[in-house]
Amino acid sequence: MIFRRSLISELTNAAGGVFTVLFSIVLTVGVVRAMTQISGGKIDAGSFLYIVLFSSLQTLGPLLALSLFLAVLMALIRGWQQNEMIVWFSSGGLSLLSWIRPVLRVAFPVIIVVAVVSIFITPWAYGQMEVQKSHFTQRDDTSRIASGQFVESGSGRRVFFIEQVDEEAGNVKGIFMSEASKGGKTKVLAASEGKLFVNKEGDRFAELKNGRQYEIGEGGKSYRVTDFDRYGIRLDVKPDLVLGSDKANAIPVQSLLENPTPKNMGQIFWRLSWPFVALNLALLAIPLSVTNPRAGRSLNIVAAVLVFILYLNFISIMQSWITEEKWHWWTGLVALHGTVLALTAALFVRQIWFQRWLPKQLSLGYWRDRAERGDK
Repeated sequence: MIFRRSLISELTNAAGGVFTVLFSIVLTVGVVRAMTQISGGKIDAGSFLYIVLFSSLQTLGPLLALSLFLAVLMALIRGWQQNEMIVWFSSGGLSLLSWIRPVLRVAFPVIIVVAVVSIFITPWAYGQMEVQKSHFTQRDDTSRIASGQFVESGSGRRVFFIEQVDEEAGNVKGIFMSEASKGGKTKVLAASEGKLFVNKEGDRFAELKNGRQYEIGEGGKSYRVTDFDRYGIRLDVKPDLVLGSDKANAIPVQSLLENPTPKNMGQIFWRLSWPFVALNLALLAIPLSVTNPRAGRSLNIVAAVLVFILYLNFISIMQSWITEEKWHWWTGLVALHGTVLALTAALFVRQIWFQRWLPKQLSLGYWRDRAERGDK
């Protein structure tokens, strides 16, 4: 009872600490990435918090699985280095298998959370991210104009620059616009001030005042200059689109099952893999934690990270095979995660009942010792 309570408490504290550190790193990376997209004009500055939140939720499942893996590994490595494991083995009548039950008791709530996150929350986060981007791309050109920035129109034919924008009144100052026509001609407009408005039909216009228009012929061979007091420009009209995403990672599970294309089945495999990853890694951490008390823990941590990276790569490879119809998604689940579970069982057998992978008769040290003793 004391053994289980102490181990469960230590595992819980370690998992919370590891997750806090990893999530802080992911959150920081998300903030930097969102600021880069805002400065590049890809997303709206008003959606900054939403973008950071949704990007963090997208990696929450793998993050929880990795946190559980490292927490179990670090807690058990500490027990080996401080000789607590020797005490439990000698006085408590325990073996390495005795650690499975308390580890699973801590792991099962995390596995359930990972399943909910990977199957439901992560697709929702991807979908919300696409909605935010769709809102921004469907806005008219002038609504995306900021003071002192060049903005290209949705059609790619116009480039706007406005020195100063009054968003409340719709007044603008220091306007520059370049428009390329299909015949190779270029039209350049410059005005000291203007106004943005919407007419009764709902069309968006920009009214320029006190400006000049330059019409440059093809190849720059001719040009014409015209001064004007008022000049109206109809902005690009974008049809209302359905705010949604056709990407597989943003489609709900029910929709994926209703449309069993290879790409959708690969996404099903990806989402269902993470609960198995969390379970396998939690069990795999027990035999991987066996270490010499005189050795450091750095090597075990590095090995654990490499194991996680290899596991992640194999999941991606299997998903690509399922997408290419080389494997069925259910067969891929059983084959990949079953192999990792079998490897974990082999490590348990090796650590408990064998001191080496091969019989001692096949080692050079065994025959050298016999030769020194003079045994035949």
